[in-house]
Amino acid sequence: MTTDELSKKLFDLVGYMLTSARGLVDEPPLYGPFRLLDGVSRLCDILTQEGSEDEPFYKDLKTKIDERKYSVMSDTDSFIDLMDELVLDFTSKLKKR
Repeated sequence: MTTDELSKKLFDLVGYMLTSARGLVDEPPLYGPFRLLDGVSRLCDILTQEGSEDEPFYKDLKTKIDERKYSVMSDTDSFIDLMDELVLDFTSKLKKR
């Protein structure tokens, strides 16, 4: 990815985070965690495209998030389980560093 492409992707992510922050004022409480997970998914995409040494971890994380993030709308318990799994995945990765 070129510097310009990376800059655009990061600019888009900043815009998403800012508009999400504003939107959360009026949205249901569980949309906050949803928006954070969606932001992590977008960041994982950038890190994967940049060829991070942790690329496989970021790919797996993004896949897990994207496959189950919309459970927030229909199955709150499943959504909370997803967040718990992601934190465990991250702490496992952190221990290996």
